[in-house]
Amino acid sequence: MRIDKPGIYCGISEADYRADPCPVPSLTQSLCKIALERSMRSVRTASPSLNPNFEPDDDTKFDLGNTAHTMLLGRGKDIVAIDFPDWKTKAAKEAREAAAAEGKIAVLAEQHVRAAVMAAEARAQLDRHEDRDAFTGGNAEVMIAWQEDGIWCRALIDWLHEDLRTVDDFKTTGMSVAPHVIGFRALNGGWDLQAAFISRGLDVLDPTGAGRRRFRFIAQETDPPHDLAVMHMTKPWMTMGAKKVSAAMTLWRAATKTSRWAGYGNRPMTPEYPAYQEKSWLERELSGEFENNNPDLIFAG
Repeated sequence: MRIDKPGIYCGISEADYRADPCPVPSLTQSLCKIALERSMRSVRTASPSLNPNFEPDDDTKFDLGNTAHTMLLGRGKDIVAIDFPDWKTKAAKEAREAAAAEGKIAVLAEQHVRAAVMAAEARAQLDRHEDRDAFTGGNAEVMIAWQEDGIWCRALIDWLHEDLRTVDDFKTTGMSVAPHVIGFRALNGGWDLQAAFISRGLDVLDPTGAGRRRFRFIAQETDPPHDLAVMHMTKPWMTMGAKKVSAAMTLWRAATKTSRWAGYGNRPMTPEYPAYQEKSWLERELSGEFENNNPDLIFAG
């Protein structure tokens, strides 16, 4: 699939989105993260439109979170339950290959049950939540594509509500999403950048909704009992995300204009020693921990 104008596109396949259907190489939130965390050379390598040797990740290995994601949202590759105990037999492997040839993901029957339980737990917990309208009244896997100052951008939204004012994103993790750590998960996962990037695109396509949108991240643990938490992106998070997006877009614009994709440079680096580590060491020194006459030392032998 190819597109020739900005817009909101429903029904686009994940494969078409990943292949970049825009007229020219387009920027995504994942490429923004690479630009800020690594280098523009890494961005070029990760872009299917810029890297002639790009190889998509077609690994069909079972992933509980991704399978539950597909079940909960009702969009994505079709999932086929294969009634084998494992993938060791020739018949099982042939069934998996046949499903892949049809664009489907084959999972073992036991894995299918686990994912279904997780998706059902997510919906049951949401039905009792203040945000019970999550993943309702809208469309799943919606692509938005827009232009800014000559560059194209695209994003794939887990769930966009019909009024274009609320965006829901489903995250799964093997780690805790308890209230005291979900902020760390959000920061490490770049949720602020993701929300700000999507907001920027929607503001171009739906300017009347600017400043009136809700971004919700619904995070669920892959381990039983599959606890779920909902995080709303507040103004401070959106502000920091917008700063990051702006910085990444500046790097992208310069690189695409000049065709220069910089790495880490050819000069040695002299980073500052982490202040918190220095403080911690000095405290150990001052405590007398390393003095021979420290009465707390216990010598063996």
